[in-house]
Amino acid sequence: MPVLLEKPITILLADAHPATASSLRVLLERWNYKVEVLGDGVAAFKRLNGPDAPAMAILDYDLPSMKGFEVISETRRRARQDALWLMLMSGTPDPDKIEMATGAGVDDFLLKPINETELLIRLRAAERVRHLYHELQSQMDAVRFYASHDTLTGLLNREAMMRLLFQETDRVQRMRTPLTLMMIDLDKFSEINIEFGYGTGDAVLREFSQRLKRYLRSYDILGRCGEDEFLIGLPGCTAEQAEAMAERLQGWILEKPYHIHRDVFSVTASIGIASSRGRSPLIVLREAERALANAKVAGRNCAHIFNSRQPIPSVSDGSSDTDYTGMA
Repeated sequence: MPVLLEKPITILLADAHPATASSLRVLLERWNYKVEVLGDGVAAFKRLNGPDAPAMAILDYDLPSMKGFEVISETRRRARQDALWLMLMSGTPDPDKIEMATGAGVDDFLLKPINETELLIRLRAAERVRHLYHELQSQMDAVRFYASHDTLTGLLNREAMMRLLFQETDRVQRMRTPLTLMMIDLDKFSEINIEFGYGTGDAVLREFSQRLKRYLRSYDILGRCGEDEFLIGLPGCTAEQAEAMAERLQGWILEKPYHIHRDVFSVTASIGIASSRGRSPLIVLREAERALANAKVAGRNCAHIFNSRQPIPSVSDGSSDTDYTGMA
């Protein structure tokens, strides 16, 4: 007896002959498959291309209203991304039919009357192929995710942030709507690493990232662009609105104590703000960095809007742990 699966796989059985469909259904259910039976090609096509479609299908070649190979061909043309396994059965081993089925994208061809042992072997092989497909998809998804996200916090990385900001800037130019960048730097973060250890520092960054995500709107753009530096794109926000938001952020996020392991401490941040006005994100980012450096000069734990009349702070001013003027 085959080992029962924890969650039965659903198979669509499309056959216009009630006797054949009934005997196959009994066989498949004995092997712990969940079976849906249809007798019409159009109905089978709609089911395979509808929501929550079955994972596998066995279709008779000579279905009414739409041939089995036509159902498969049209389903493949829709470019479904999951591992839908499609099997075609026919009463005659006609080479033309087999060639047509192969061209339509059939995964397997069954000859009637169906041999019980052969069918079970092919179904189990199909399950293994589907499992390998899903494993590969998961690995590809992980590769795509980590190519655009920071591994520690799960936020967008700098490169992905810039790509989205360039796209948002194009929209700003078309719609003539505001866009503001906010750059956040945790004050004296290196001291946390030194005093409490890098593990604690990483935990603070993760917790801070989660607090930011909960605080921001769903369409705001949030990423990590340095060890303790975060960049936020705020569509629809002016610099003044962003400044008010920064003040609320400092009160709502930063003033709450951080409980990391057995340690409890507070964290402050300096914030630089700059308006896009449809200009290149590289230029606006440099302005946000300069505003951030001025916030450091002002004593940290505050937000500054970029002002072109203000001098460019230098490392010798003691304004920051980082030379922001060199970043762009």
